[in-house]
Amino acid sequence: MNYPFDEAAGIEDERELDLEMLREDLVAELQAINQYQEHIDTLEDEEAIKTLEHICDDEKEHVAELVKLIQKLDPIQAEKFTKRIL
Repeated sequence: MNYPFDEAAGIEDERELDLEMLREDLVAELQAINQYQEHIDTLEDEEAIKTLEHICDDEKEHVAELVKLIQKLDPIQAEKFTKRIL
């Protein structure tokens, strides 16, 4: 995510493209969590359940990492997260 342009508009365009991709990644991670949870809820095999729970936990870490990165790149988004938490 280098922003090689000296022009503010060029930097903003690159940042917006990065944010769009990161938000798409965030959606994909959330969808994966939901799918894993649906499978966990219907599985019978304990080993399969434990494995999917572990994978689901990893996906949740990915969500946290993406949210943190999005907040870093989008101060307005960061402010919204802060207001919702407080």
